[in-house]
Amino acid sequence: MGKKLLISFTGLLLFGVLLNAQNDFTARAPAVVRVGEQFQYVIEGSERGDIRFPAMDNFDLLGGPYSSFSSHSQWINGKMTQKTLVSYTYILSALREGSYIIPASTVKVGRKEYRTNVIELVVNASGSGAAPDGAGRDQQGVEDGSGINSSDDNAVFLRVLPSKKEVYVGEQFVSALKVYTRVNTRPGSAASDLPYEGFYKLSLDADATAQQEEISGQEYVTQVIQRHILIPQKTGNLEITPYESDWMIPQRVQRQRSNNPIDNFFDDPFFNGIQEVPVTLATRPVIIRVNPLPSGAPVGFTGAVGEFQMKASLSSNEIGVNEALSLKIIISGAGNLPLLGEPEVNLPPDHDLYDVTRSIQRSTSGNLISGSVTFEYPIIARHAGRFRIAPVQFAWFDPKAGSYKTALTDEFNFTVVKGENDDTSDGIYQPGVVHESVKDLGIDIRDISRISPVFSSVKNSLFGSLAYRLVYPLGLILTLVLIVLISVVARRNADLTLVRNRKAGRSARARLKKADRFRKSGDPDRFYEEIGKAIWGYLSHKLNIETSGLSREVILEHLELRKVPEEPQSELLRILEESEFSRFAPTSERIDMNKLYSDAAQLIRNLENTLK
Repeated sequence: MGKKLLISFTGLLLFGVLLNAQNDFTARAPAVVRVGEQFQYVIEGSERGDIRFPAMDNFDLLGGPYSSFSSHSQWINGKMTQKTLVSYTYILSALREGSYIIPASTVKVGRKEYRTNVIELVVNASGSGAAPDGAGRDQQGVEDGSGINSSDDNAVFLRVLPSKKEVYVGEQFVSALKVYTRVNTRPGSAASDLPYEGFYKLSLDADATAQQEEISGQEYVTQVIQRHILIPQKTGNLEITPYESDWMIPQRVQRQRSNNPIDNFFDDPFFNGIQEVPVTLATRPVIIRVNPLPSGAPVGFTGAVGEFQMKASLSSNEIGVNEALSLKIIISGAGNLPLLGEPEVNLPPDHDLYDVTRSIQRSTSGNLISGSVTFEYPIIARHAGRFRIAPVQFAWFDPKAGSYKTALTDEFNFTVVKGENDDTSDGIYQPGVVHESVKDLGIDIRDISRISPVFSSVKNSLFGSLAYRLVYPLGLILTLVLIVLISVVARRNADLTLVRNRKAGRSARARLKKADRFRKSGDPDRFYEEIGKAIWGYLSHKLNIETSGLSREVILEHLELRKVPEEPQSELLRILEESEFSRFAPTSERIDMNKLYSDAAQLIRNLENTLK
């Protein structure tokens, strides 16, 4: 019974094939090729037949025909229909430049002959229409007889496409990694991100929509597989290094013939199939020219590049002594928000400023980093009175305008009042206020004492002794010494350069202790940030350079003037770059915190010995 059903099904299948066969053959080939380039000439039809390929003087026949067969059957309203496709592929190579016609090929099926269409194509010189960058390497070529065939080195390639090739340091732009293909392909392994050394990068969602583009006369399906927002961190020509990725390329495979009749049976073109071949694709290096920012940065510039606005607010206009006050500064806009430094705030005397907290809200809509950064300054008032916080200035560089811009907050005034439990005394006498009542003892005048007094010798008394006589001159001498010391200290404190120089080492050691706490508590982000602050703050105080004027070039210039050896200068640049890189690098790429802490401490000790 089973054999009868199988025979019946086979008969229906063959009958459907005969009913639906369409004897129509077409030829296709690229419209534009280069001299010496291999390309495919494919004949497609619905039946297998004998191919008579036309003679051609301007092309070399390198291989073929390589045949393949596919079929598709379906049932519609109780009837089976079947479509078949037979293709014959030839590998050709153009010999000379010009416009040529490939004549029609003849296909003989049984007693009938069919002719394909004529192909017109243009052959360019070998130097023109160069192969697209990022083409595959290690892709196997055509093999005569068996194995992989019909290879094309330009079937799949990758390109890195930056939105800009010339930017300012700190200016954001978008870079995309794009795949171009003329065959069905897929990634061979999990793709890693492009490294983008020298850039701060932020990943964007890739565009899942495939597009069609024409390159050198050939149609490619393209798709963006990676997108990043990049912010250059240093000037000069930065190279986006070649990126390699593994891809699987489908190619037709013929089985090796053998003396085994079963193998020869399966070597029939009906059983030829598709095999995926691994190919390593690599992009070409791309150079981004990063220009330095113009000189003459205004006060309040901390490295911001983009378009920004600033607003500020004070948490209260009246507080008590030893109570906290919060100054909040919000910088919003589009630009290098993650890299902004905190604006400098000048506080009234006798007010303590604690660690500034920073929070960021960002968005990448429109392929730009936008949002806001909030800086909160906790302030503790130590004395009562009315105080003023001077306006805070924030400056940034606008790459579109090519100039610096500034924003200024309002002046803030607040009052500090004495609390009920405040024990700080102003030492002011207030008339009419009786601090303690006088107790009446009830006896106004005592009676004359009738007891004889007892006198003692003055020899054992301090009064009139040598020590008593020396009190006055010694007191005068001590007073003069104190006056001299106070005047010396006042003169030293009046020299702000000397004061900042003395504070440099103490401030740096305090920052390093704070970084050490973050290291021990396992907070790498704040550790690397504190290391950078320690180095920058030390150099600002030691070299007497305002924070807004700090840069690597300025620091190196001052160190050269101070005759600092080249080794500490190189070590300084290395530690600064490693701390800045590690703040935003993936965890696996960060510099070891223990080593960086030790190197930073040793660097400050060396500079202290050199910059005296």
